[in-house]
Amino acid sequence: MEYIFIGKIVSTHGIKGEIKIISEFDFKDKAFKPGNEIYFGKEKNKFIISSYRRHKNYEMITMEGYNNINLVLPFIKDDVYILDSELNLDEDEYLDSSLLGLNIYNNDELLGEITEVFSPSPNRKVIRFVKDGKNYLVPYVKSFVKLIDLSSKKMILYSMEGVLECE
Repeated sequence: MEYIFIGKIVSTHGIKGEIKIISEFDFKDKAFKPGNEIYFGKEKNKFIISSYRRHKNYEMITMEGYNNINLVLPFIKDDVYILDSELNLDEDEYLDSSLLGLNIYNNDELLGEITEVFSPSPNRKVIRFVKDGKNYLVPYVKSFVKLIDLSSKKMILYSMEGVLECE
């Protein structure tokens, strides 16, 4: 089991123990689901989510047994984690971190190894891979990705002529 970083507690909201979390995690609806166990801080203290809602750019949660602002104030600035086993990702959903190190192919041609997955803008993801000492970028879009096989450590793209971009 692996702890996955899903956000940071930035403040409280109201007096009933609700906390604000800033998160750029892709699967918020699965991570912040009521009943899920989450973990705070370096010690990874365990809590159970009792409610969740979105408010502006924040994930707002309450935890079982913490219904007062004074009980949650010590958690401000703590990192928030979830165990990978709690996420229950669908078959075609992958954490960015699980793609790192995969060999990336254009049909049968080995292009290189994935070194980074990043978001240059909120609705766009890009894969960086290295080939012959040069960095290349490929849009991480389902219509470009033919297959992801974590057990074989490979990602196969549909024909990408003219799309590969050298950085």
